[in-house]
Amino acid sequence: MNKWFQLILSFVVLLPLLTGCWDRQELNELGIMLGLGVDKDGDMIKVSAQVVVPNEVSSKSGGGKGTPVTQYQASAPTLFEAIQKLTESSPRRIFMAHIRVMVIGEEYARKVGIYDITEALMREPTVRPDYYVMVARNTTASKVLDVLTPLENIPAEKMFNSLDVSTKTWSPTTTVTGDQLMEYILAPGIQPVITGVEVVGPSEKSGSQANIATIKSPASLNSTGLSVFKGDKLVGWLTEDESKGYNYIRNNVVSTISHLPCRKGGNVTFKTLRTTTKRKAKVVADHPLINIKIKNVTSIGAVECGIKIGSMEVLKELERDSEERLVELMQKSIKSVQRKFHVDIFGFGQEVYHADPKFFKKVEKDWDSYLENLDVHYDVNVQIKRVGTLDDSFKDQIRE
Repeated sequence: MNKWFQLILSFVVLLPLLTGCWDRQELNELGIMLGLGVDKDGDMIKVSAQVVVPNEVSSKSGGGKGTPVTQYQASAPTLFEAIQKLTESSPRRIFMAHIRVMVIGEEYARKVGIYDITEALMREPTVRPDYYVMVARNTTASKVLDVLTPLENIPAEKMFNSLDVSTKTWSPTTTVTGDQLMEYILAPGIQPVITGVEVVGPSEKSGSQANIATIKSPASLNSTGLSVFKGDKLVGWLTEDESKGYNYIRNNVVSTISHLPCRKGGNVTFKTLRTTTKRKAKVVADHPLINIKIKNVTSIGAVECGIKIGSMEVLKELERDSEERLVELMQKSIKSVQRKFHVDIFGFGQEVYHADPKFFKKVEKDWDSYLENLDVHYDVNVQIKRVGTLDDSFKDQIRE
């Protein structure tokens, strides 16, 4: 009798622990959202969800008859109300665990600000914070998510992969994930910067199969410039050169291509192999100073003038010209931000805090005014390690 009692007691204790997958969700009941768009709709938030169409991306079903994604839209006072309201038009519950990109309309970023939506997504346990954040430049997020793209069937996946590759190979762009964005908004001494995306070409048929039926798509999505924020509101855009300067200062450049004009006409193209930037601050007599040290290892990609690449003197000359060009890019970026935006997007305030926490605490509220007169010193070292498979250019030997 005692054994039976022990057995029953064991069942009573174990049964609550063997409830199975109580919160399971079947795939055929979910609409998987890969792209999330946020726009302003009067006093409300307009949400656009780019959702995968399973039958069109499945190899077993054949696919190819319709578009691989569809878009649902809803407006509400808050983000998650709008997302939940999507079920009025979607036959499936929207599943948010696989979001790849969040696109914010320019009007929303300027007038409303991005803190509330960033905080809401960071708080939601089903959303992973590794999605990329982008700003729809001169357009709305819904229009960006309405463009079908070649090569990548799913536009959100295209935007994610394109920005990822561009950041590693082209210096004017950079990636910002959801958790990084929250850190930039809240951290003292730095303001957010987010890459923009724009629709190039007519958008009348951008969401139909006709947009990918030709070699050159009528409408396409391009990464374009860096958007500057003050707090959580968009205040302006950096040019391509200013974006390059920003990324060099922030140590965001992995590799890139650039050119320099030859002193006798023509250009020399350089391939950056690796770049390392170190920022350091010091405070002298209540006067902050910033030192930026860059080591750039590069190779020569093309020579369009008759210079002697095989000459060490010429290579040293090219290295000096490259160093001057990098300093020029960084100066242009800093001066533009000081003049137009009056915010610290470079993280100089963070460096000052690390160097002298007491001083920074004293000037933190007025740090943007300090930025306008901040002394920045540059130490740039460019090393040309390779010249390609040719030595001197044979341009001067071409027969007339």
